[in-house]
Amino acid sequence: MKKLYSLTRAACLTAFAALGMTLSATAAAGEVSFAGKRIEVIVPFAPGGGTDVYVRALAPHLEKHLPGNPTIVVRNVPGARGIPGANQFQSRAKPDGLEIIAASASTVANFVFQKSKVDYQLDKWEPILLSPQGAVVYASTSLGVTGARDVAKLKAQQLVFGGQSAASAELRAILTFELLGLKPKYVWGMNRGPVRLAFERGEMNINYDSTPGYLKGAHQLVKAGKAVPLYALGVLDDKGELVRDPNFADLPSFAEAYEMMHGKKPSGQGYEAWLSVMKMLVMLNKGLYLPTGTPKPVQAVWQSAVKKMLDDPEFEKSAGMVIEGYPQFIGDSGRPIIKDATTFSPKSWQWIKGYLKTSHDVTVQ
Repeated sequence: MKKLYSLTRAACLTAFAALGMTLSATAAAGEVSFAGKRIEVIVPFAPGGGTDVYVRALAPHLEKHLPGNPTIVVRNVPGARGIPGANQFQSRAKPDGLEIIAASASTVANFVFQKSKVDYQLDKWEPILLSPQGAVVYASTSLGVTGARDVAKLKAQQLVFGGQSAASAELRAILTFELLGLKPKYVWGMNRGPVRLAFERGEMNINYDSTPGYLKGAHQLVKAGKAVPLYALGVLDDKGELVRDPNFADLPSFAEAYEMMHGKKPSGQGYEAWLSVMKMLVMLNKGLYLPTGTPKPVQAVWQSAVKKMLDDPEFEKSAGMVIEGYPQFIGDSGRPIIKDATTFSPKSWQWIKGYLKTSHDVTVQ
């Protein structure tokens, strides 16, 4: 764990140094105080999912490091794949530092794929913290599998997978099923927390969770003998190559699972499209944002609090697992990540559009 923390801390310090805050902005930030105030964090999903776990882990440490030690209240606004909560934040949040949103991979996917249904402008929000996160695909032990080398056995099984929609954060997982030749029955309209509960009840038998949700929830199912991890999606290194997730070094990446099943490394336009989805749904998996137009001194206060939190040994001890092993991006240093994660090559975009239409009857713009 110490090595992973060193990687995260180094990335955080580099990102913070890149903020380029002026002396005047820093001085003005020193005048900002949230003493006696209540800060509301909108989580546009039901309690129990990865975004909810992420926010509730960060909240007490942000209270500690924000000036004036305000009270942070988490407000869950579930429904319609997180769109109403994000739309509400866009239309109602005031740029005073007292309202922020916790966005997830689904928030990004909706912004990219559901343009006609979203009113929010994620690319215009003021990023406080961007947290890349991996994910783990797991299956019910009732399917008779013990790990990635048994994935081929799943082709003959009746698989059931639940999620929000095909054109959501679930795309990072269901594209791996497509490339592996698995054909689950899909049950849409469910968030990750309720899906995990349905999995535990035996109503679903293949699932995935982002790192916090897996560590806080699904891992307990593994320990109880109800689930077995198959593979982690993996993460992209600084050369854009897929490598093992540092949090799950004992699990093969998706590329390794593919090679175990097919006897060759993944390639082709489908795999390239999946890598584009990885940039969107892994590199921009979780994040905290202020409303568009929040004054620079208020942004600087939040960015400073985040840096102090990430450097705090108490945070590492009690909550570090929600970000552990992944580089963190503070403030403006995250804007290139946002741009890269919401941009696809024409070929990848066409392949994804074709897959969604053919396999799920979903039309994207």
